[in-house]
Amino acid sequence: MGSQIDVFRLFEYRPCGHGLLVRVVRPAAPNAFQGALDAADAVADEATERLRTGWEREHLRPRCPHPHTAALVAEMQDVPVGEDLHGPGRRQFGVWVAPTEYGVPWTVLGTAATEEEFWRAVRDDDDLLGLGPRAPAELRHVHFLTDEDGPASS
Repeated sequence: MGSQIDVFRLFEYRPCGHGLLVRVVRPAAPNAFQGALDAADAVADEATERLRTGWEREHLRPRCPHPHTAALVAEMQDVPVGEDLHGPGRRQFGVWVAPTEYGVPWTVLGTAATEEEFWRAVRDDDDLLGLGPRAPAELRHVHFLTDEDGPASS
């Protein structure tokens, strides 16, 4: 049985560079049944899309007059560094984004006061090291939403 997991997806809005990070739950599903796995993925995808389009409508368009194109630039399906990404959404903060050996969009994400502190936490976590993170990490300023927060305004 596949476990329930938190999925983190970072979108960049071009040309302005606005960042939206969403955390959604992918429900548990039996690994032996592809249909169940596909349904679990669909739940996470639908929650992501609901948060993303709601944020665009309620936050981005009223505040920025430019037409935007959203691009998925990072995804993580593991426990990130720091406590900020485990808490409630509807906040803004900086998040470190490190590419991995698996290529875009797979990353290691986290919050820390400095890049050195971020890498120290990564090195102390065998699961994160197993993702093959690559330096340097980039600090991105993001709006953070979760599927537990209700409507997407922030």
